Amino acid sequence: MPRSSRFTSGSPGLLIVDHGTRSAAANAPLAELARRVGGARPDWVVEHAHMELAEPDFDMAIDRLVSRGASRILVHLHFLGIGYHVRETIPQLVAIARERHSTVSIETTLPLGDDDRLVEIVLERMDAQSDPDRQSSKA
Repeated sequence: MPRSSRFTSGSPGLLIVDHGTRSAAANAPLAELARRVGGARPDWVVEHAHMELAEPDFDMAIDRLVSRGASRILVHLHFLGIGYHVRETIPQLVAIARERHSTVSIETTLPLGDDDRLVEIVLERMDAQSDPDRQSSKA
């Protein structure tokens, strides 16, 4: 998945990609996340995409990033596990995108679920819902 080659010079782009669903309401948080990340990193061009059932799809979002001036793109895998899309579909789509946009460096992150900070988030939410006498200490 992630490649060791370095980004080339130019505008950085970020594509946040998730599974997607038929529900527009369920897809809306990813668009909002992309907006917030873009606001926090105004020097990056940021887009989002869904793998299935909703637009923008992967190819559409890559094309948007390139048209907005991204000469290097980081694909953030907004997935908890290494399922079919992470193992198979996304690497194939990245390879095709690299061929279509041969002057653009396109790399991927590890899935979000590999981040140890998720443990802290789960513990915080457990503590928020637990009896005060049963709250865990911070890890």
